[in-house]
Amino acid sequence: MNNRAYRDIMSEYERQLALDKREQRERIQDIYIKLPDYKALDDKTVDLSAEAAIKAASGQKAEAALILKELSYISGEKKRILRDAGYADDYISLRYKCPDCKDTGYVGGRKCHCLVQKLVEYYYAKTGMYEKLKEENFDTFSFEYFTGEDLENIKKAYSDAKEFVETFAESYKNMLFYGGVGCGKTFMSNCIAKELIDRGFAVLYISAIKLFDTLSARRFSTYDIEDEEYNALFTSPLLIIDDLGTEIDSSVVNSELFNVLNERDLNSRATIISTNLELDKLTDLYSERSVSRIFGKYKVIKFTGDDLRIKRRRNG
Repeated sequence: MNNRAYRDIMSEYERQLALDKREQRERIQDIYIKLPDYKALDDKTVDLSAEAAIKAASGQKAEAALILKELSYISGEKKRILRDAGYADDYISLRYKCPDCKDTGYVGGRKCHCLVQKLVEYYYAKTGMYEKLKEENFDTFSFEYFTGEDLENIKKAYSDAKEFVETFAESYKNMLFYGGVGCGKTFMSNCIAKELIDRGFAVLYISAIKLFDTLSARRFSTYDIEDEEYNALFTSPLLIIDDLGTEIDSSVVNSELFNVLNERDLNSRATIISTNLELDKLTDLYSERSVSRIFGKYKVIKFTGDDLRIKRRRNG
């Protein structure tokens, strides 16, 4: 995420907040025209509020308290007028697109979930993943290229993936997809990513090569990589690591992988890993500690069958 992109996103929040306030003003003017009694009470509220502030500042606490009591009564009357006219009590209140951060992008100094989602959407737009997810999702998934045992395996994988999505908000789970090239692992990962993004969850999808480049840059470079890029490995609600085993072997960077997986596990943040390697090959390539963590905390799903890309080309 570069500074310009971040400024553009924050400018969107400023425009949204300005729109919120303009729409509120329009609703207020509409009420003033249609309900003059409401306007009279609103005007009286302004005058009494100023009077209460003056009384309180001059030490006349009893008088200020009486005014506040009257203001409370007026507030109730204003709501009654709105209800009698068929409006909700909060009709003239500010209405935010995101009520959690009130369209500022931050809650208590931390990024709101809606800002995190915008950052992830920017990432996908930058890498072209959105176009990929339009083609590879649960709606476009087909069992027609599978038969026999391969069909049974993919149906089970599909069911597990759907369950992962449906229970994502309530339960913490991880999955490891393994099997030969082109048998549906990446497609299934894309299905999950698309569904969760549509539901408002931030998903970080990264190839193993890109992941290890990021970890190497953090470990070995004399300059810092962008914090957002590195921190997202630990903080995104779902991290998908695609094609593990294609990166250059490095015991030091492998330990960084363990650190990512361990921290995510400690904070109950879900991870999905896909690999073309058999399970024993993973043990040969990575530290035993990393692999045992994957086996111990991940649901292992095997994908079988021929290369689907070749089958589609033959039928296409």
